[in-house]
Amino acid sequence: MKSNASAGFKSKPVPDQRQQAQIKKPEEVKEKTEEENFKEMEEEVHRLLEESARCKVEKNLTEALTKAKEAASKEKKIR
Repeated sequence: MKSNASAGFKSKPVPDQRQQAQIKKPEEVKEKTEEENFKEMEEEVHRLLEESARCKVEKNLTEALTKAKEAASKEKKIR
């Protein structure tokens, strides 16, 4: 057994910091409330509308229409 220890092998592996960061503890996983979900959806609709307006100003009308339609469908989901 001494030869294994001198080669750097250990009886119990010690996880490094990257592995510990990847492992989430059960109490850290928190489900979002319904209100938080609606707020995130509203922010996404707002972002899509801003992108649509930006595309229109840049004369990219096809992309502007696509983003506006996507925003409208997501707003319907909120209702």
